Amino acid sequence: MVRAIVDAMTVSAPLRPAPVAGGGPGRLRLGVCLATVAACVPYLTIKLAWLSGSTVGWDDPEAAKDSALYVGNAITMGMDAVAVAVVVAFTFRWGLRLPAWLVLTPMWIGAGLLAPIVVAVPIGALVQTLFSSAPLTASDNPLQGWVYGVVYTGFSFQAVGLITAFVLYARRRWPDVFTVRTKDVPRGATHSLQALLAYTATVFALVFAAAQFYWAFGGTSGLTADELDYRGAVQRLADGIMGVLALVGAAALVAIVRRGARPPRFAVPLAGVWLGAGTTFTWTLFELITKLGDPEFLDSGSASALNLSGLAGLIAGLLMGVTGAVLLTERDAHAQSASPTASRTP
Repeated sequence: MVRAIVDAMTVSAPLRPAPVAGGGPGRLRLGVCLATVAACVPYLTIKLAWLSGSTVGWDDPEAAKDSALYVGNAITMGMDAVAVAVVVAFTFRWGLRLPAWLVLTPMWIGAGLLAPIVVAVPIGALVQTLFSSAPLTASDNPLQGWVYGVVYTGFSFQAVGLITAFVLYARRRWPDVFTVRTKDVPRGATHSLQALLAYTATVFALVFAAAQFYWAFGGTSGLTADELDYRGAVQRLADGIMGVLALVGAAALVAIVRRGARPPRFAVPLAGVWLGAGTTFTWTLFELITKLGDPEFLDSGSASALNLSGLAGLIAGLLMGVTGAVLLTERDAHAQSASPTASRTP
């Protein structure tokens, strides 16, 4: 799915090929790159320490020795290392020569995972600190509070840096995407299928968003006892943001499929689909994997409402991504036929 999307985006404007030689990245690009890499360093340092056997940041040293946790730390450290590689590729000219899927796939995943964090954590933490006596972390949490502060502050700066670097990179590599109007995007042979998928995705997105809004505004039905213990302003705000992004992605996709006059620039609804589909799909998939890895997943404590909501979100995100892939693939084919000189490489 992602490969089809990014392959379709590799068509460069026939008269405006992306330059790849001469000059440096410029102060802005270099500054964004350095700031983003610096934001990754604390997280990478903590993970490296834990993988080396350190228990820094742990109140319960025995919990740090869990083998599943070791694997999880290795995976998440690798993901953050990929973020460093991606932002460097976005900054320097050699990144323009890389296959599009190699940089856009991790960016799609990263943007989807980081988007709720960059909004929910700082705002939710501020609200809970000012208006609630409850602590930001549970009293029985095996991790010390400062770890969360370091990690999520770093994630927030990483998100801002990665998105800024990506926009600067995309405007250079695919300038036509930022100039074409939505209503001018040609309708291909599969337009009817795209409409069907888009409206089906919207139904699932509405179901998912409704559940997320219910929990965001204080609802507790469908949540397990363990989940209720950790619910604060941050988690409730994250639920609300997940619901909003699911609706944004669905609405943006419908706007593209209908070739509406608003918003006029194709890049605007495309960004909405990109972020909405990425967030909805990656977070629900992450939660599904987490639950399937829990040996007690199928016991009586598993909440069916929460699981069904996650399934609705997973289907919505998947359908939005598939529809976007089909649409961009047809746009690619049309550009190739309309201009034989168009290149699939930057």
